[in-house]
Amino acid sequence: MELGTDAAEEAAATGVPERLQGLIGRAFPAGSRLPPERALAERLGVNRGTLRKALARLEAEGRITRQVGRGTFVSEAPIETAGTASPIELMDARLALEPAIAGEAALRARRDHLVWLDRCLAHGEGAEDYRAFEEWDVAFHRTIAEATQNPIFIMVMDAMRRMRGQEAWERLKRASFGPATRDRYRAEHRAVLQALEQRDQRAAAAAMFAHLRSVRATIFSDGLWGREASAKEGPTP
Repeated sequence: MELGTDAAEEAAATGVPERLQGLIGRAFPAGSRLPPERALAERLGVNRGTLRKALARLEAEGRITRQVGRGTFVSEAPIETAGTASPIELMDARLALEPAIAGEAALRARRDHLVWLDRCLAHGEGAEDYRAFEEWDVAFHRTIAEATQNPIFIMVMDAMRRMRGQEAWERLKRASFGPATRDRYRAEHRAVLQALEQRDQRAAAAAMFAHLRSVRATIFSDGLWGREASAKEGPTP
């Protein structure tokens, strides 16, 4: 019996992220640039759509980074302590660091950074589910760090991005996601981008701080974090 098109594509895609990671581990040391998508797809024997999904997964895991106008690079070894942070600790760190990163980006962003940020927002605004929105939200925030052209800011953002892939964080974000949340974040993201385009350092930092306060209020509202913490700790004896 022949597989249908969708089933065949799903079967072909099985294990591609692992195969891609294996190829990277063998042939591409940390800091090196990966070949173009076409060459990678041919090497793995998959189509470019399947490859892009695998690249997106490795990027979400912090194993690779995509730099606007430069290509895709193998990440340095991750910060090991990242996995020990709670969602609240992650949110506190983001509130302390990302406004400063946005302010620096307002001074140093190139035109291609701004174009890509606008594209990230356009894709995020069209997202109908949590997974698609989160992918473009992560890309938006990471590109702001990249726009600083400071490798330390980029490294810090990548560490926080890996923490965003933790199960506890994802459950909170998914539980709080909906059309109203998406629309509010869209307006907040647009305010950040507008400040970046105007090269207004203070406005960019303020807009990012306001956005992250909104995120914190949303994902920790209605007892979501309390339920998450209780589930993790278990019932009191």
